[in-house]
Amino acid sequence: MPRVKSKEKSSLLDIYPYSKDAFQYLYDKLTDENFKRRYIIKDKPINAVTGIIWDITQGEPEITEIISTMDKMVGIRSEKTRSRLEKIVDTWLKKAYNLKLQKGYVIHRSFLLKFVKTIYENYDENIKRAAIYHFDKYNDKNKKKIKRAYKNIRLNDLQERYPEFNILDAYAYALITEKFKIKEDDLIEFENIIALLNSPNK
Repeated sequence: MPRVKSKEKSSLLDIYPYSKDAFQYLYDKLTDENFKRRYIIKDKPINAVTGIIWDITQGEPEITEIISTMDKMVGIRSEKTRSRLEKIVDTWLKKAYNLKLQKGYVIHRSFLLKFVKTIYENYDENIKRAAIYHFDKYNDKNKKKIKRAYKNIRLNDLQERYPEFNILDAYAYALITEKFKIKEDDLIEFENIIALLNSPNK
């Protein structure tokens, strides 16, 4: 049974590149006369920048609401907005798909529900329904990612060149874990990794 581990922490350098409209929305909110903070001082912009970043990292409610609206504008979702159960299901499925791709592990709702029961002492029908909902959502996404990997011409060409490696399943798993995407830069980087694996160990 796959075990769930916590995700790595993110850096400020990982901030999503929001659109101009989203940043304009942020600017309008922060310059509104009703938005008052002790760190907003005339002629001291660095105080405001530092203060805003602090409020964001501390989850200050008003700032969080502003950022959440920006997220909706660009179609993204903060990890913090996901429920604990949703994170558990997503992580469990990633582990399960690793076993499936490696060893043919069978993925089924019932296995997940048994796992969820071991975590929630107050497990009931509501938690069960929510777990099934998240399972179906992420399981469907993962299946589509695997299909994209299998159908990619470049990956299939790479598989033919390196038959000793399980290229398609490896990249499919990279898509599931969101380490790679089906885009030129990622495909080139992955190909470079395979070439290194196939090179002599000096």
